[in-house]
Amino acid sequence: MELLHVILLLVGGCCAGFLAGFFGVGGGIVLVPMLLVYYQATNVTSLVSTHMAFATSLLIIVFASLSSAYQYRRNGHVVWKAVVWMGATSVAGGLIGAVLAGGMQGKSLRQIFAGVVIVSALRMLMETRKPKIEEMPPLQVPSLLGTGFVVGLLSAFAGVGGGVLSVPVMNSLLKFPLKKALGTSSATIVITALAAGTGYVIRGWSNTLVPEGTLGYVDWLTALPLIAGSIPMAAVGAQVANKMKATRLKQIFALFLLVIAMKLLLF
Repeated sequence: MELLHVILLLVGGCCAGFLAGFFGVGGGIVLVPMLLVYYQATNVTSLVSTHMAFATSLLIIVFASLSSAYQYRRNGHVVWKAVVWMGATSVAGGLIGAVLAGGMQGKSLRQIFAGVVIVSALRMLMETRKPKIEEMPPLQVPSLLGTGFVVGLLSAFAGVGGGVLSVPVMNSLLKFPLKKALGTSSATIVITALAAGTGYVIRGWSNTLVPEGTLGYVDWLTALPLIAGSIPMAAVGAQVANKMKATRLKQIFALFLLVIAMKLLLF
């Protein structure tokens, strides 16, 4: 790998890591387009480049989310019981999604996911009034289990950690305070991305079109500089988010979701 490629990947990892920490997402929404462009430039066949981008993104997301989840935990914003319930079903969703994604076109999957993102963003933007009390509601186990499974499924379909769906669902529907939704999402993403990434390893293990040096569809050599950049910046992003008011953070996150949706539709 050329030095210029390493530097560009390192910078990309820094950007993705900051977003992961600030918004409680895995950063895959930045990583996937970046990796697709990178694989096109390095002459990886289009027959496997999308799957490799998704799989490699999921590997990087594991490390970025670990870093941001650690910072949110220090600030008391991770609800561990919710992480356990959502994480359990996200494993099943991630593995099933990775298997199904192997037979589907990436463009179609991104369009479906973009629709979900738009609905979530609009819902958050319409909620303009700040709640008087930011307290945790009673945990609704069936809702958490269902959210975890769907998040795992969509994570595998789009190569992202699933925070773009789990955060608005926990905040708007399950009534989690936003910062606790962000922190809980970051911790759950670690489990979700591991499950979906494992599915891509299994699915791509015998594919002869995958370049040498990969683990199934996971390109771990390309992932290394991205991980190196994402880990420290994920902690920075979480620290910045913790110092901002919840209402402002909600507005920024909703606008961020709309940008994500446009990228998914147009890429």
